[in-house]
Amino acid sequence: MRYGLVAGGALLLLLALLGVAFMSGGSAGRRTSAEARVPGTATGPGSSATDLTDSESAVLSGQVQDALGRPVAAQVLAFEAGPTETQEDLERRVASGALETPARATTPTGPDGAFALRVPEGRYHLLAEVGGRPAALAMEVQPGPSWVRLVVTDGERLKGQVVDAVGGVARARITVMSLAPVRLLREVESDETGAFEVDGLLLQARYAVWARAAAHGERVLLVPASRPATVSLPCALRVEGRVLERGVAAPGARVTSQAGGPEARADGAGRFVLEGLDCGRAELRAESATGVGQRVLEPLSKDTSGIDVELEAAGGLHVRVVEAGSDRELAGASVQSPTAPEARWREEGVGHFRAAPLLPAPQVLIVRAPGHGAVQRTVTVDIGTVTEVEVALPLEAVLAGRVLGPEGLGLEGARIELMGPGRGGAAEVRTGADGRFEVRELTGDTYDLRVERSGYLPVAREVRLPQSEPLQLSLSPAAAVAVKVYGARGAPVEEASVSLSLVGEGRGETVREEGTDARGGVHFGGLVPGSYIAKVRAPGYLTSEPVPVEAWDEEAVPVTLVLREGLTLSGRVRDERGLPIGEAEVGVLEEGTSVGGVLTDAQGRFTLSGLVPGRLRLRVEKLGHPPRDVEVVVPATNVEVMMEGSGAGD
Repeated sequence: MRYGLVAGGALLLLLALLGVAFMSGGSAGRRTSAEARVPGTATGPGSSATDLTDSESAVLSGQVQDALGRPVAAQVLAFEAGPTETQEDLERRVASGALETPARATTPTGPDGAFALRVPEGRYHLLAEVGGRPAALAMEVQPGPSWVRLVVTDGERLKGQVVDAVGGVARARITVMSLAPVRLLREVESDETGAFEVDGLLLQARYAVWARAAAHGERVLLVPASRPATVSLPCALRVEGRVLERGVAAPGARVTSQAGGPEARADGAGRFVLEGLDCGRAELRAESATGVGQRVLEPLSKDTSGIDVELEAAGGLHVRVVEAGSDRELAGASVQSPTAPEARWREEGVGHFRAAPLLPAPQVLIVRAPGHGAVQRTVTVDIGTVTEVEVALPLEAVLAGRVLGPEGLGLEGARIELMGPGRGGAAEVRTGADGRFEVRELTGDTYDLRVERSGYLPVAREVRLPQSEPLQLSLSPAAAVAVKVYGARGAPVEEASVSLSLVGEGRGETVREEGTDARGGVHFGGLVPGSYIAKVRAPGYLTSEPVPVEAWDEEAVPVTLVLREGLTLSGRVRDERGLPIGEAEVGVLEEGTSVGGVLTDAQGRFTLSGLVPGRLRLRVEKLGHPPRDVEVVVPATNVEVMMEGSGAGD
């Protein structure tokens, strides 16, 4: 009786599952679905699967169905699920040709879609394929029986494009691989624009795309399944040409690409072949014992032949590096030429360097040696000769020191700037965790030193070398003020102009002035500690009363300034004929100077805002008319200003 109840319950559960599959099949679309039962449950619907039992292995029984829940005959494969595939792992697989992980077990289903697989316990990827339509499931398999359901659908679609430096790459070969398991899925070819599209893929978060094309290198990428994939291929073009010197073949000339990579030697007829060039703009350089030449190739899209590179008569440099004062040739020296980065400097014994060929032109040399200061020299290379140059390096001077804060502790991250012989301030030095710094390769005896750090006042001084002991510099915290500006109704005022004036020496002179942000705020940092006066002005408001501010350390002092809305004055400007004058400038005179000006519109109208009650003088100016000053009483409206003369622009 108990057995009959259990069997009946299992049958009802199975019918319910099949009903759910049938109901959801119509809306499954392109999704892949799968279902697994844990060990110990019933082994699935009646089928042709063999009833296998073994205490030392797992038995996977199940059925393959379509989206409507109907059984499907298919091939079922079980792959061991290893660690997550990385880009490097994938590239190694592609290089070795191992694109498919062998299946641990495989079996065909019966006509009713049922199957059974015996595998060791572990984690597996199950895969079923029917005419290119996939189904997949990842699951943990334990000893004993398990039942699974695989639903095959139309699969996923991956779109993309293969491009190079010029544009889309036509007829590129694209191989799409799954990552769980690592397995070749589809191979397609891009169209004339480089676009490709692959259907019927396993549902995965990422796919591996391997692209290659003629005259290009290959590329392997892990691409998301959720958006179009763009695969950029490096070009590997072939360029053929000749090296000529005075119109005659230059056998043995060396041809290289300025960007590095391939190089070639011209044969007896001056011909050369360069392979593997990028599609982008290429600069070729050819050189012989007596000449050097360059040829720029615009972006390429196919193999090119018939490129001639003409050599110009060249010269050379022989540099001797010695120590200043002793004339001792320096070991470990080096020579660079920023104006000819492609030049190859050969060391010919201690302190001797030679570069040839070089184009006849001024060449900048930078010479260095351990324990000595660097020297920069400009030398002119002559045609057909080797120019002899001797560079004497002075012994290196070192400036060492420490930057301290107000508590006597080292300040990390302070910026050290030196200006003087051989220094342009470009090489940046910053203090370490304990505030120490060291500047090497100094050759002068006097330098201007400046030390800066956020939140502190900068320090500048002159230093003379050599120093008998490390330099010690102390930085004082800079003061800060944080200002908030509000209107009379409590709303923040944006783009108000806030000014700070230092009280005492220089009293009344504005030291800083900045505009407020969208929240009506402005932060003044790096101030000299002291007493300040803060004021604010903004269009349409009266200038605020001055507010005293005491700022003595790096903690920002909060200041709130409130603006009162001022009165407005409206009017119109006409000429002596009564016609309106547009674009005339109307401003308020303060001590003979016009401030707060506005322009009249096409009808001659203007409005001034932010005015205080009382008498004020207006000045009206327009090209072609004499300036006009008028006195008005605020508040007032409809002020009429008549201007003499007739402007050509009216």
